[in-house]
Amino acid sequence: MDPFASALEQAAALRRGDYSSEELTRAYLERIERLNPELNHYVLVTADLALQMARDGHRGELGGVPVSIKDLVSLAGYPTTFGSRALAGLELPYDSYVVSRLKDAGCPVLGKTNTSEFGTRPVTEHGLFGPARNPWNREHTTGGSSGGAAGAVAAGLCAFAQGSDGGGSVRIPASCCGVVGLKPTRGVISTGPVFGEGWAGLATDGVLARTVADVAAGLDAVAGHLPGDPFWAEPDPQSRAFPLRVGFVTSAAAAVDAEVAAAVSNVARAISDLGHHVDEGGPETAPFREPMLVIVSAGMASLPLPPDADLDPLNRLSIATGNQLTAADYLRALGAIREQSRRVVAFWDDHDLLVTPTLTRPAPRLGTLGAKLETAHEEYLDWLSFTYPYNCTGQPALSLPLAMSSQGLPIGVQLVGPPRGEKTILGLAVQLEQALPWKDRRAAEI
Repeated sequence: MDPFASALEQAAALRRGDYSSEELTRAYLERIERLNPELNHYVLVTADLALQMARDGHRGELGGVPVSIKDLVSLAGYPTTFGSRALAGLELPYDSYVVSRLKDAGCPVLGKTNTSEFGTRPVTEHGLFGPARNPWNREHTTGGSSGGAAGAVAAGLCAFAQGSDGGGSVRIPASCCGVVGLKPTRGVISTGPVFGEGWAGLATDGVLARTVADVAAGLDAVAGHLPGDPFWAEPDPQSRAFPLRVGFVTSAAAAVDAEVAAAVSNVARAISDLGHHVDEGGPETAPFREPMLVIVSAGMASLPLPPDADLDPLNRLSIATGNQLTAADYLRALGAIREQSRRVVAFWDDHDLLVTPTLTRPAPRLGTLGAKLETAHEEYLDWLSFTYPYNCTGQPALSLPLAMSSQGLPIGVQLVGPPRGEKTILGLAVQLEQALPWKDRRAAEI
C-alpha cells in the first residue's frame, strides 16, 4: 500500500479488493506513530474510531479512504481545543457538518491535526501543541492555520485532509508543504450545526490533497447545507468554455520573492501554450486590508472566553483591539468589504480566471515570521497579499504546487475563479497537473 497514492487511487484499490480499508487505516496509523512525534502534525489520534469506521463498510466515491480533521472543528466524543490552552479540556457533544459528511461518506477519521490558536496565525507555531514542522525542511513552518493538515498530506500521514480557510488557511499551508489546497465559494459548505458564520462569512471549510481530482472528490464529499445557513451557494455545474480568458499578476503592495514571481510567469506561459488567452493584470485588492483586520479583531473579541484566559499574545492583542471597536466600526468595515468585493469580482466579467502567487515567499523558518507582536499582523498580511482578498469576496481559490525554490521548498501558484466557479479552476488545474506534474515529488526524508 502506497501512502502517497492519491485518495481516488486508494478508493479504486479498495473496490478491487487489493487491500481492505482496515489494512489501509492501520498502515496510516503506523506511519503516524512513527513519524508524527517529530513532525507534530497530529495532536490527537483516534485509532479506535478510525478502525471501527474502516470495518463498518464503504459509501461514496472516497468510502474507506482515511482522512484527518483540523482541531478547529468538533468531533463528537473527542477534545476540540481550537489550538488553545484556554480550551484544552473542551469536548463538544456533536459532529461539525463537515465531520458528519465525512462519516456519511465512510472515510475513517485518523485524528485531529495541529492548528494555530483559533486559526488566527498563518503559521502553526504558537498554539497549545507547539510547532508543526514542514516535511521538506523541519526547520521551516508548514504554514497555517491548517498546518497540521497540509503537513500530514505531504508526509503521507493521511490520504486527504479537511482544513478551514479564513484568510488563506487552506492555501497557505498547501503552498508551504507542496500539496493542493481548495477554498470553495462562500456558502458551498455549511458552518453548522452550531456556528452561524466565521468572521462575517470570510471563513469556510476546505480540502487538502495530493491531486486535483482528490480535492474535487473531497469537496463533493463535504459540500452541502443545513436549514437556516446564512450563506447558501451551489458550485456552478458547468465550467466556463475553453479556451479561457486568463489574467495573471506577479506583484503586490508587498515585496514578492523573485522565484515566486518567476514561477507565476512560467505558469502563465504554460497556460498560453495550452491554448488559453493570457494577459497580465488583475483587480485592486489592497483596500481589503484594514477592514479585514477589524473583522478578525471583532471576531476574536466575541469569543466566550474568561478575561484571564491563557492565550497567544497576538490573540490577546486582537481581543483588546476588538473590545475597543463599536458596532458602527464593525458595520463600516463589513460594508467596505462588500463594496470593494463588487469592484474586484467585476474583473471576472471579461476574464474567466486569475493566476497569482499563493504567498509572497516560500515557507519561512520557524519562529521568524510574526515573532514581534507589534509588527506581526502587518508581516502576516504582507505574506498573504494574494490569499485573504478572496476570503473577502467569497470566491473559490486553489493553490497548486507548481514550482520549487532553489532552497528545495515548494512554491504554490493560486488560481482564482468567478463566484461558484470551482469547475472552471479545477478544469484548468487538471491541465496544469498534466503539463507540469507534481504528484511524484515528495520530501526526500519521508
